[in-house]
Amino acid sequence: MRKLSTLFAILLIFSGCNSSEEINTTLSYEATKGFHKVEIVGDDLQRVVVFEEISDIGKGTITLPEGNVWPKEIKVKLPFPRLEGFKAYTNLDKEHLFEHFHAAGVGNNQYIGTYKGAEKKRLAKDGQFVEIELPAEMFEDNPKIIYIEWVNVYRI
Repeated sequence: MRKLSTLFAILLIFSGCNSSEEINTTLSYEATKGFHKVEIVGDDLQRVVVFEEISDIGKGTITLPEGNVWPKEIKVKLPFPRLEGFKAYTNLDKEHLFEHFHAAGVGNNQYIGTYKGAEKKRLAKDGQFVEIELPAEMFEDNPKIIYIEWVNVYRI
């Protein structure tokens, strides 16, 4: 019985250590071109950068504050029915872009996302907003900044 209570005490000590380590996936956003009104929502698994007001052509940065970790998933939600183009890259790798663009044409109303030259996702487009999921591979090297740029469709 004494061995069991000792083992239980050791387990309590070690489990207490883990609970004090809190994971923080809070992100910050700053506009670098254009006007943006932004809200970041979500939890430790997923963060969504929701643009409530936005310029047709814009740039911004999503920054990971010191001591925080990237969430498993980051989405950017833009209030446009269509989007000409979108790209994202990190402070560690400015050569490999994540690009998300509209493929126009008869029966070809879709978005195609590519990263490092490989197609990541094809999405049919319906609705009054565009929601883009950034590829998890962008966060593997733990960058501190993700740069995003977009252009709204100005001609239909």
